[in-house]
Amino acid sequence: MIVIIPFWMHDRLEEEKVGERESFCPTCDRPVTFSVVRMRRKRMLFSVINVSTRDLGTFLVCPSCGGTYPARE
Repeated sequence: MIVIIPFWMHDRLEEEKVGERESFCPTCDRPVTFSVVRMRRKRMLFSVINVSTRDLGTFLVCPSCGGTYPARE
């Protein structure tokens, strides 16, 4: 007898604020204080077990327009 156990996996994005940076927003066309956010993708099994984490990078998020831009060192 073969028993098949289905498993459900889904990805979830996790954002972590790591600081702030003063820069120019091209969408707002003015200088603003961006939130510096590190994004990770977590793969979850049964919505409980963390299977893997992939670092997607660090981004700048504008508080005025909500635009997201890759952070450059």
